[in-house]
Amino acid sequence: MLKIDASAHKVTATWPAGCESPSGLAMDIEGNRLFPVCDGNKMSVIDAATGKILATPAIGDGPDAAGWSAQHKLAFASSGDGFLSVVDGTTYKTIQSLPTKRRARTMAYDAANDHVYLVTADFGTPPAATTENPRPRPPMIPGTFEVIVVGR
Repeated sequence: MLKIDASAHKVTATWPAGCESPSGLAMDIEGNRLFPVCDGNKMSVIDAATGKILATPAIGDGPDAAGWSAQHKLAFASSGDGFLSVVDGTTYKTIQSLPTKRRARTMAYDAANDHVYLVTADFGTPPAATTENPRPRPPMIPGTFEVIVVGR
């Protein structure tokens, strides 16, 4: 994690993320908290002023995105294993692991409508690994793209 002074165009602090391979980040601006989502089924909660790690609640496997609801004080993490994790932004505990669909890890939170949007599709068999592509991705099956809408 880097703290950047945008006016001076310089990094003012470097902090550990509190978890491995962070991939998504949400921020509670009012509470000055950062919520990176990481491999190892973890989200970190970091004090954005000091870099102190406050908690590491459990989330789903293979996260990609994070979101924050200022109205409800909730952090969200979408993961490739097919779960939307909901973390209480005051206790930093995971309060729900909502089943979605495998690979529904790309998400956006719309505060105006209080909805989380996740996208996914069905996938075929991945091609054989090669030296040039040691971890090939499976092809998307045409006509299976979907948007999952989660609301209260």
